[in-house]
Amino acid sequence: MMQHDKAFEVLCAGADRIGAGENGRIVWGNGVVTLVFDVRDDAPVRLVGMSGRGMRAADANIAGEPDAQPIVELRSSIDSGGDNRLQLAKSAAGMKLRFVEAYRYTPADPTAPDALYRLSIVQRDPQGGPTVVSVFEAYPRLSAVRTYTRLCCDKPYPVEAVSSMNATMPLAAARLDDSQTMIYWGENSWDLENAWHCQPLRSTSLRDRDQKVNPGTSSARFAFSSSSTWSTGEFSPTGIVEGFSEAPESCPFAFIWQIEHNGAWEWEIGEDDPGVRISAYGPEYADHQWFTMLGDGNEFTSVPVSFAVCADDWQQAVAEMTLQRRETRMRHARELGRAAEFDRMELRVVYNDYMNTLWGDPHIEQELPLVEGAYKVGADVFCIDAGWYDDADGGWWDMVGDWEPSVDRFGTVRLAGLIHDIQSHGMVAGLWLEPEVMGVRCRLAQALPDSAFFCRHGARVADQGRYHLDFRSPIAREHATHTVERLISEYGVGYFKFDYNTTPGVGTDVGTESVGAGLLEHCRAVQDWVDEIRRAHPDVMIENCSSGAMRADYAMLSRLDMQSTSDQADPSIYAAIAAGAGVAILPEQQGNWGYAQEEMDDETAVFTLTAGVLGRLYLSGFINRMGDRRLALVRDAVALHRRVLDEQGHLMPWWPDDLPDFNGPWLAYGLRHNHAIAEAVYPDVAALMDGNEHVEYLAVWRRGGVDSMYLQLGHGAHVRQVFPDPGQPDHAPGARPWTVEHVDPDTVRLTVADSERPSARIFEISYRAQ
Repeated sequence: MMQHDKAFEVLCAGADRIGAGENGRIVWGNGVVTLVFDVRDDAPVRLVGMSGRGMRAADANIAGEPDAQPIVELRSSIDSGGDNRLQLAKSAAGMKLRFVEAYRYTPADPTAPDALYRLSIVQRDPQGGPTVVSVFEAYPRLSAVRTYTRLCCDKPYPVEAVSSMNATMPLAAARLDDSQTMIYWGENSWDLENAWHCQPLRSTSLRDRDQKVNPGTSSARFAFSSSSTWSTGEFSPTGIVEGFSEAPESCPFAFIWQIEHNGAWEWEIGEDDPGVRISAYGPEYADHQWFTMLGDGNEFTSVPVSFAVCADDWQQAVAEMTLQRRETRMRHARELGRAAEFDRMELRVVYNDYMNTLWGDPHIEQELPLVEGAYKVGADVFCIDAGWYDDADGGWWDMVGDWEPSVDRFGTVRLAGLIHDIQSHGMVAGLWLEPEVMGVRCRLAQALPDSAFFCRHGARVADQGRYHLDFRSPIAREHATHTVERLISEYGVGYFKFDYNTTPGVGTDVGTESVGAGLLEHCRAVQDWVDEIRRAHPDVMIENCSSGAMRADYAMLSRLDMQSTSDQADPSIYAAIAAGAGVAILPEQQGNWGYAQEEMDDETAVFTLTAGVLGRLYLSGFINRMGDRRLALVRDAVALHRRVLDEQGHLMPWWPDDLPDFNGPWLAYGLRHNHAIAEAVYPDVAALMDGNEHVEYLAVWRRGGVDSMYLQLGHGAHVRQVFPDPGQPDHAPGARPWTVEHVDPDTVRLTVADSERPSARIFEISYRAQ
């Protein structure tokens, strides 16, 4: 008898039980994205076709991708690889799965805020083993899908890897082949986030080995993974595959995915025979020491993965994923009962005293003038960063955890007086907090039991003088909750910068089957804890930070308001970080630092402020030391930023000079309206576009090299510099306007005013008749 768990019953509530059609196909979608599955008696279910916005719609009669791969890979120590050359693909247990049934849920009202399309495909090895349910979910009007896998078994069965997504690219349907495939991936490290790369598939490890002579699936793979809890500490969980050819008979497409997990993950691209597949996993055994023993009462759900598919190029795919990210965030806010607060927080401008300013060493005589300066430039939030709890003159690293205010940093007014001053200026008071760690010298660390911390080999895991709290522990969560609620109730804190600078390694071996499983359970407990805080305090804004952006994944970002994109202190390097952020992070969540200083020349001040205006302008710097002219420039940046924020939720990331070169002399990044998306999702915006009444924004940085850049902006583009404002030349007299020349109806040449130093400008682009 088929075993099912309670979660599966919830998935199937209100759904229709369906089988394959006469041709052995199941076709599912939301009217925009379509997936076609092939069902046979002698093979696992395979995804043989897909289509998205702008593509020729896939249907049950398509030929299907040759050698399409199963929709799920499953590995067990007792039934592992089906091909001894491959690490994750061609799993023996996965190849034995056979279709049992499927359930399709279609919303009665697709316009309802919580409307959702869902398909659940159930498979099982006829000879026994776990029940495997592949779940696909899509929001109305979007060309994207969220997918994950559920496992349950009525007897013990060890699982060492299970894919959340295993998708075969629609190359044959697009009349393309492997040699016409491009791969995009992102590299991250501390202070060097969002370094994006693009190469032809054949220039990666997936070289052509001549499958006619050497048939069979290639053992080569192009793969990246994370370890521990810095989910974006080395590589991005987002990737893109683009199929492109200028041949008139081809149909270019792009496919983008993101693994939505705040812990260990892996994705790999492999070559089929022929074809290209993309597999995405959470933790697995070979790389992360994860396994789970299924059995009575122990079911498992893999980490979710979202993907989008569409016609055109990688930028269109990013636009489609931008919609998916926005919708996921908004729905999560509604589920937590904070939709109204969510909307308000999208418009706030934040000042933080850390970057290139106090560097975690606050004192009352420094803070009070900064509060006055932040008020003068129009900030909504003033966040006191690290150090507010430090009585050891900088020795707080291994003492944090009590989170009690310093008694000697804030004079007689103490922290409460500083916060009152912030609030009396009409700003929300914020505090830096690292709630998931505790220093080894912290008093509470000695009082709490070992069960509240990550442990391995019978002892607490320590990293650089710190213990890591295990959020599976009610005691650990209670401590973190009490800390947050005490700071809210006693001091009126309305903004938290949740930082995260210590990772616990591969996991914990306490109360778990494997150290990797302990880590996964902890990561999910962190997500649940954040949800609890948001439900209890819907009006509190929370920033996601992790030594900059080392945990900038959409398990966290679907829950939190803003993401610090880096700790980079050099404006020239930060320009590249800001220019590439939109591939993986929503514009409205990109906390890009703008740390102008009085002693900077005008060009440098403009350069650093430009980084934040099209994202979330994250102000810092000694604003209190600024003269009227520099203050006016910062106010201009804030005013322009507010204009952008008013319409940012309808705008898409845009790179008119293609993928930004992290080390390149010129960078260009903008926000624009997308007509195909607007027609389907934002009809009011589409009407503006049809009447040429819309505007777009473009930030351009010149770090060196030639003094001009050519950009194809489209027919009839009217380009006007808006920052620094040419109408206010006295605000930055040393940053004269750039020259804008129309070379032809589609091309504009931008020429800097001063070729001797780096500079940047922001332009407004309109298409009104001139």
